[in-house]
Amino acid sequence: MKKDIKLTYLKKATKFLDKNRDTLTESQVDDLIIKFIKKKMYGIDTNIDYKQMSGTISNIYRIRKANIRIIVKLENNEIIIEAIITDIGFRGDVYK
Repeated sequence: MKKDIKLTYLKKATKFLDKNRDTLTESQVDDLIIKFIKKKMYGIDTNIDYKQMSGTISNIYRIRKANIRIIVKLENNEIIIEAIITDIGFRGDVYK
């Protein structure tokens, strides 16, 4: 069964992308999120570095691209997989 994928960027993530267009573009983030969903939901072997957060935020994942971290909240409905990009930032700043 084919599922639709919906990507939602929050204001904080969009603001980072606007300021750092030379480092990371929205299309690159989209490709990383698609690879993450393929590996996490469908078990397709893709080259992506992600980690599930621990504790009460266990439905939130971290995707690593060099020294940039993308924080993604994954919600799985019957037909639509929604990936909410909550934050994008450099390694030292994104977890604060």
